[in-house]
Order: sequence, then C-alpha cells, then structure tokens
Amino acid sequence: MSNKANLYKIYSPRSSVRNKLLIACFLVLAISGIIINLVLLHVIRTTLSSEGFDSHLIENIIRQFTVIGSGITVAGMLIVLFIALYISETITQPIKKLTDGMLDIAGGKWNTRVNISNRDEFGQLADGFNFMSEHIEDSMDKLKAAKEYTDNIVISVPSILTVLSNRMNILSTNTAFKKLNEQYPRLSLNQFVALLKDDIQRNLETGETVKKEIVIVPEGSDASLIFSAIISRIGNNGINDDEEKARTLLTLTDNTERRKMKEMVLQSRQDWEDTFDTIPDMITIHDNDYNILLANKAAREALNMPVLDFKKTNKCYEYYHGTTCAPRECPSCGCLKTEEPAAFEIYEPHLKKYIEIRSIPRFNNEHKLIGLIHIVRDISLRKKIEDEHNKLLIAITKAKMEWEMTFDSALEFIILIDNELKITRCNKSFSEYVNKPVNLIIGHHCYDFFRCPASKLEDCKQRMTSSQELPAKSELETETGRWLYISHRPIQDDKEKQLKSVIIATDVTELKYAQQRIKESEKELKMKVDDLEKFYEMAIGRELRMKELKKEIRRLNKQLGNYEEINVG
Repeated sequence: MSNKANLYKIYSPRSSVRNKLLIACFLVLAISGIIINLVLLHVIRTTLSSEGFDSHLIENIIRQFTVIGSGITVAGMLIVLFIALYISETITQPIKKLTDGMLDIAGGKWNTRVNISNRDEFGQLADGFNFMSEHIEDSMDKLKAAKEYTDNIVISVPSILTVLSNRMNILSTNTAFKKLNEQYPRLSLNQFVALLKDDIQRNLETGETVKKEIVIVPEGSDASLIFSAIISRIGNNGINDDEEKARTLLTLTDNTERRKMKEMVLQSRQDWEDTFDTIPDMITIHDNDYNILLANKAAREALNMPVLDFKKTNKCYEYYHGTTCAPRECPSCGCLKTEEPAAFEIYEPHLKKYIEIRSIPRFNNEHKLIGLIHIVRDISLRKKIEDEHNKLLIAITKAKMEWEMTFDSALEFIILIDNELKITRCNKSFSEYVNKPVNLIIGHHCYDFFRCPASKLEDCKQRMTSSQELPAKSELETETGRWLYISHRPIQDDKEKQLKSVIIATDVTELKYAQQRIKESEKELKMKVDDLEKFYEMAIGRELRMKELKKEIRRLNKQLGNYEEINVG
C-alpha cells in the first residue's frame, strides 16, 4: 500500500488541479487579450477612418495602441495569473493536505490528522477525514490487540496448529512445531500430512471433523511420539477451487508425555496399593461419619472386614471396638473436634491386643475436615517385652543398689580411672582416706592422691594410652608413712580396647609393721644363733685341743717311759 502511495505522490503533479487552473486562466487571458486588442484596433481604425484622419496617422496610432494594448494585456495577464495563483493555492492546499493525509493513512500512519482551519467545504471535508482516521485508528488498535491476543494464544498453545490448503499443501504453522523440530531436526510436517492424507481428504469433501491418534517415529531416533490429531474445516467448501485457499486446520497434540505420565500414574497407583497392602500396620481411612472408606490388607485381616461396599455403612467402632456406637472417650473421635493429630496406646478387649493408634485428620483443598486416617500397630509383643524389661530393670536397679552399698561399704579403697588417669568414681573408704567429698575427688588424676616417682608415672601413662598391661599388684608407701597394697584390673570392650581401669588399694600398714617386727626378730634371733654357733665352735675347739693335749701327754709319757728304760738298761 505504501508503494502505491509513493507512486501516486510521484505522478500527482502531472494531474494537479492547480496546474490545470493556472493553464486555463493563462489561455483564457491570452485569448481574451488578443481578441480585445483586435476588436479595439478594428474599432479605432474604423472610427478614425470615418473621421477622415490621415492613414499614416492612423497607422501610427494603431501601432502605438498595439504596443500599449499588448503591454496592458500582458500586465493584466500577469495580475490575473498572480490572483489565480493565489486562489489556486488556497484551493489546492487543503486538497494537498487531504491527499497527503490519505497517502499517510494508506501507508499505515493511522494517527494522521489534517489541520484545515477554513470553515468552508474543505474544513468540513477535513473534519470528516479526521473523524474517519480516528475511527480507523481505533479499529486498527482493536484489530492489532485482537491479533496480538490471538497470536499469544496461538504461540502459547502447546499443540501444533497447521493450516492446509484445498490442495493439502502446508500454508502456515505455529511455533510449537519449531520447538519439536529443534528436538527432532529430521521430523517434518509432511510426515504428519502423509499419515493423515485420507482423513484430510474426507474433511475437505464432507467438512466432517476427524479425530485420530497417530504414532510418529522420527528419523534417526528410537523414540515413538504419540500425537492426537484433530482435522477441522476452515471456510466454505472449496476443494475444487482453481485458487489455492486455506481450507483445513490440523491440530496435533503431543500426548507422549501425557501417556507416559498416565502409565506412571497407573503404575504409581498400583505400587501405592501394593505398598499399602504390604504395610504390616493396620491402616484405615475414615470419613466424618465414622465410616471406613479404605483399608489395607493387614486391617482387613485383623478386623475381619469384608470387601468394602460404599453403598453400605462400615462403622469403624463396629470393627475396632465391637460396639454399636462410638466410645465416649475415644481419642480418635476427639480428633474430629480438635482437628489435631493424636497418638495413644490402649488395650482393646474386642481385639484382645494392645494397640497403638495414630489418628491423623484429613482436609480438602479448602482446609475443611473430611475424615481421619488411622494407623494402628499391634504392640502386644512390645508390651510383653516392656514388662520383661521393667522386671529386668527392677532387678538391675536392685542389683545396682546392692552393688553400690557393697562398693561404699568395702574397707578397701576402690577407684575407677579413665585412660588419662582421671578418677571417674570412688567409694566411701577412699573419700574418707583422702578426707574429701566424692564430688571433689572425681575429675582429679589418681596420682594427685597416690604420690609416685615421675619415672613410674610416665611409664603408667604410656602403658594406659598404648593399651599395654599394667602391673597387676604393687606396694606403695604414702607420704604419711602408711603402706597400701594396690591391685589393677583393666575394663575392656568387645574389641579388647581398654576403656577404664579399676584400682583397689588395701591398707597394709599394720601388716607391714608386723613384717618389719618379724624381720627385726629374725635379725635378733640370727645374732643369738650366731653367738651360739660361735660358743659351740669355741667349745668344740676346746675339746679337740684337750684331746690333742691328752694325745700329746700320752706321747710324751710314752717317750719318757722309753727314756727311762734306756737309762735303766
């Protein structure tokens, strides 16, 4: 349209009204001036001739009058042309404005307005033109808004919208196919048209709307795409028209994901039902009137329920409590009033079981209570175990009390230490020994109360941290001069990792003093024995010397006798 307007602007001066008006005025003035001059010259010539003037004079007058007349004629023509030019300008200017305005409207400038202040027909024509342009602009705005609305709908529609001609050629399609084509580049609309050729032909012939589901396998892909196709008529019958026109709208909806989702939902439902029935706890779903709407396998078996019939009432209290009405103090019934979850344990005589019930309210989308969910667990075995556990706990508590009494009444010093040689517990005897309360002893190192050399202390620390065996028994002399007999026993876990140690210390001061007295008595006895042995050895030596003396005397006597015999002889 704008090209035509431009062409019209280019050729418009050749057929301008203003030019025609000026040419017409020029021709009228020129012809009128010539005729008037010729008539005046003829009248003057005839008049002067009739008056008897000289022919030379007449010719001079005629010549002068011709020049003057021609000048007057040219001046008049110029004046009239200027007047005509002004008049034509006042006439053609509004026309030009209207023409330019129409060309602007034709070029798509719907906000074009023509400003003509004249109150004549041109002013009325300008007002009409402005009213027309306002109406056109308003209509075009509405049309544009409607087009944008339609385009937005078409763009936002997830289905593929394809317009086919009466010759089954593709005329246009929306952006939905472009998105699909980005995923499957080798997929084309002709594949869809080829599969639906007979149905499209039937729609063109009869105008019948055809609905069909087709499966497309894109080339180079293993995916099977499921589409729902709707073939509907556009316009009137025109299958045999010579001109190709839009006649069929093909709507293709990708149902692949929906079909998968449907299958997943069905599978999820089946999985949920299977899971619901495999849960060992009894689960029942109730409405506001205490009717059981749904129950899992465990509930049906435990409550001896038949197949639920929604046409009949299935009151929960009949199956759970064996009563004809809801119990007054039933916590589950209270949930219908408080709309809060509840959990409780009861012994149900009707079921002959201890059961744990969790009651959970059910709400709709408007947060209105529509029923309850009961999760019931048989806790009879747990109750039995708890009773046994309570009995065992009582026995353990009693044994613990007896042990603590024995622990505190023991005369020996008993302390428990950790791997850092810190005291974690001690008995009353040790507390009295160090003259401090138990709470001030715990947390201190054992060597704070048992003084020992630094070398032995470091050795104990290393052995405790390295899980080496400590000396089982040892004696220790305290700063006050008392003697303690210390024994050590490690406490280990299942993996033989040392956790704590038990140290038992016995006061053996009196025993040690007795041992010292015995040692001193042994020394004294040994000295006496030594003296006796010395006296014995001295006595034995004297006897031996007497025997030797006697021998010597006998020997001397014998020698003396021999000497006497010799002298006598």
